[in-house]
This record gives sequence, structure tokens and C-alpha cells, in this order.
Amino acid sequence: MALLLGALLVSLGVSVTANPLLEAQLSPRDVARAAVEAHNQETGTQAVFRLLKLKSFHKTQFDWGRHFSMNFTIKETNCRKSMASYRLEDCRYRPNGVTKDCSADVSVLYFLQEAPLTSVKCTQQQGVKKPSKKPKPQAMTFPKVTVEYFPASFSTAALTVPED
Repeated sequence: MALLLGALLVSLGVSVTANPLLEAQLSPRDVARAAVEAHNQETGTQAVFRLLKLKSFHKTQFDWGRHFSMNFTIKETNCRKSMASYRLEDCRYRPNGVTKDCSADVSVLYFLQEAPLTSVKCTQQQGVKKPSKKPKPQAMTFPKVTVEYFPASFSTAALTVPED
């Protein structure tokens, strides 16, 4: 199979040797951004997501290109697919936007650089804790001491707590 593909590429005049220029331009962050764009095109929602954090990646070199396996986080932006045109880099994160954890496998072939083979799977983060606001300190209340005198030879004191 690989021999047949190689023969086809050679007959088409496509070089299967490594392209040093492509290797210098191919960063894991760029590949992750391309995977996010693929995710944006595949989802059925109007939301547009942007790369928030590249968590990890593994890069493998092979004869006709490179393969990336990566994990990253994306976050919903203020842009919508219904907008006539938008530049993803101009889209700002929504303050309370959805955040997703994603994994992707991307193969960038030297002879098909413009269309990497991409598989992206994302799941919405559950139970993301937002920084809690510290409760406002309440004024301390001290118990009220009431002293009552009776005409007898002794006095009594009572300790009462004020009601809120």
C-alpha cells in the first residue's frame, strides 16, 4: 500500500523528502490552532472557540510529514459563525463562555500542507470552580448583660443574646 502511494506521488512529481522550510514553520501551537478551526467548522453551534491553553503534545516524524497528538483547552469567544466574516485572532473570550478540554490527532503531509488530516474531540469542562468571593466580615455582636435589682437582699444578672 505504501509502495503504491509512493509510486503515485513520484509519478505526480511530488517530492516525499522532508521540507526544511515547512519543518521550521510547523509549531505545535499553530497545529493546535488549526485543530480548533476544524472543531469550529464541525460543530453545529453558532459559538466560535479559540485556543486557551496547549496542555501537551507529542510530535512524530514520518516519511511524508508529521503527526501531532495533543491536548488543549478552548474557550468560547464573542464571535459567532453567523457573522459575515471574522478573524479568529480578533475574537475575544466571553467572560462566562464555555470552556472545553480537547484532544486532537493531526497529520500534516508535505504534499498536502494546506489540508492537514485532523480528528478533534472536545468535552465541556464540568464543575469548573470560579474564584470564590470572600464573605464580607460581619460586625461582632456581644451578648447584652442585663442587671435587675429587686427590693430583696440579692440581685440577679441575666445574659441575653440579641436577635438578628
